[in-house]
Amino acid sequence: MNATEMTAKERLLAHIETHDGPTGFSEEAFAELGRLVEALKPLSPIPQPMDAEEQVEGRWETLFAHFGARHSAGKPKVHDSTLKVHSFNAFPASPVRIERICQELSRQGRAYNNVTDFSTPSGVRGSIVVRGRYRDDESNRQRFVVEFHRVELHPAADADESQLRAALGLEADQALALDLPPPRLHSDVIYLDEQIRINVGSFGGLYVLIRSADPPVSIPA
Repeated sequence: MNATEMTAKERLLAHIETHDGPTGFSEEAFAELGRLVEALKPLSPIPQPMDAEEQVEGRWETLFAHFGARHSAGKPKVHDSTLKVHSFNAFPASPVRIERICQELSRQGRAYNNVTDFSTPSGVRGSIVVRGRYRDDESNRQRFVVEFHRVELHPAADADESQLRAALGLEADQALALDLPPPRLHSDVIYLDEQIRINVGSFGGLYVLIRSADPPVSIPA
């Protein structure tokens, strides 16, 4: 890593840490984040990640996530949301507190899964696993074409499925795993090194992720 790249990356990570507070990112802080990403983008040591899939697989923790809609642009990592937003509308709009968002990728089965840890207003904790599969795009070696096909709700270790259903306001017989009509999306990995990954999604979303040392929960370790 050269000095220019190190400075650009350190500036990006410091900017996210500075503004990831209760009030989230201001308009100017969000605009500056975009400028810092653009400065780092041409310095990627792995410019064609689809030709180096082994460098992408594993568990990644989201430091910043903007899903494309303007209202999500400045949200901090920990924020209030709904179950519906994080399940592709498969489950009701039950209020949840988003605690952590991770991605888990594996060349085995070409898995591309989103894992979101949450808590309910009553304090019951769980996770949303949105399972996806990726394929490549011959014309764009940064692009992961993704089909999300299943969403699952899992209680944390200190709860069970009945407690989770009750805390989310679901019926006692509500299935906690549902198939999705696979939306065809894509996500371009515009920067990749041994530590961080930056993605831009189909609808203009921006994601900055850092490699996690924690074992994955939705793919083989």
